[in-house]
Amino acid sequence: MKNKLFIIVVALVSATVGLVAGFVFRVYDKIDFLGLIYKEDKTVESAKLPVKTTDKPVGILTVEQLFNIDTTIVRKINLVKTIETYADVVHPETDIKDITFKIDGYVEEIYADFTGEYVKKGQPLVKIYSPKLVSAQEEFLRAYDYLKSIQDSKDSVLKSSAQKFYEAAYKRLLYWDITPEQIEKLKKTRKVLKTMTLYSPYDGWIMEKFVYLGSKVEAGKPLFRIAKHEKLWVLAKIYEADIPFVKEGQTVKLIFDSYPEKTIKGKIDYIYPMMDYKNRTRDVRIVIDNKDYKYLPGMYAKVNIKIPLGKVLALPDTAVINTGKKQVVFWQKEKGVFEPVFIKLGRYVDGYYEILKGLHEGMIVANSALFLLDADAQLRGKYKNAVKPMIHHHH
Repeated sequence: MKNKLFIIVVALVSATVGLVAGFVFRVYDKIDFLGLIYKEDKTVESAKLPVKTTDKPVGILTVEQLFNIDTTIVRKINLVKTIETYADVVHPETDIKDITFKIDGYVEEIYADFTGEYVKKGQPLVKIYSPKLVSAQEEFLRAYDYLKSIQDSKDSVLKSSAQKFYEAAYKRLLYWDITPEQIEKLKKTRKVLKTMTLYSPYDGWIMEKFVYLGSKVEAGKPLFRIAKHEKLWVLAKIYEADIPFVKEGQTVKLIFDSYPEKTIKGKIDYIYPMMDYKNRTRDVRIVIDNKDYKYLPGMYAKVNIKIPLGKVLALPDTAVINTGKKQVVFWQKEKGVFEPVFIKLGRYVDGYYEILKGLHEGMIVANSALFLLDADAQLRGKYKNAVKPMIHHHH
């Protein structure tokens, strides 16, 4: 009895394969024209044909029952491009100030004496003794005295020369950050300033400190680097393929590793014109408020950008065979009959292709285009053992 049953099952399977082959050849009579090539690295499991029961006479199976072909309707959908990337938090370049001294000297006192110290605007930072500053004031006093001494002279050339000498000495003191009030005081008291105190230009943190008590100061070299934290820059890394979608003014969601429960919003403020050659990314800048000093430079943030692309004709990527040179879908010409159709693709967004040409709204296409190719390859003898497990299963 078992042997008879086995023979019946084999006969049914053979009949089924014959029917399917007839169907597949109808579908793929243009397969060589498409230039699509079968690959040999498919697994046996991918070629199994799921057989379902039917109320039709024994041995008659519909195409949908044999292949369980899923279809989809070509329609317009709202495409939204989602970009997920990472970002680094940095100080705004506009809020970093180097504290320098314009002439050589020596550090006599330090008031802000460690990195990370918070300083207020106008707070003293360092006192510097400068022999050149002393000489410049003494020279100014000589020029001032000489100009006064020739006020009654009738020699216009001499008076003009003395005036120029005085003005040059005066401007030198101004350039070295001695105020007009201090210069007037020098004229009256004739007490030369031997030191100068430098003050913080605004509230901020000392990010770097380059001098110590007794250090030699060189003109123009930084003594401190101070940065504000009220606003911070978040530099998001945009990968090359996503660059065309990003524009200034777009809203961005940020989640910081330090505060994973909180999402903050920002806007793209600037797109940098350079690429990172190593990572193939381009920086975009998001400015965030940080008046409570909750966020710090050096922090890491996750970035989410959602970009509406409008309503477009689209298909899921499973419905499309994209060889690189050719793009094909299988259009359901009639019940059980699919015909290959060339199409032109647009943007690819989150599992969907934009359809630019070849299809119109309302058409029905196979949603598993590659599955059809696998099945046809099996029936052409590419997977000779694929039916054997099914025979064993029905035994």
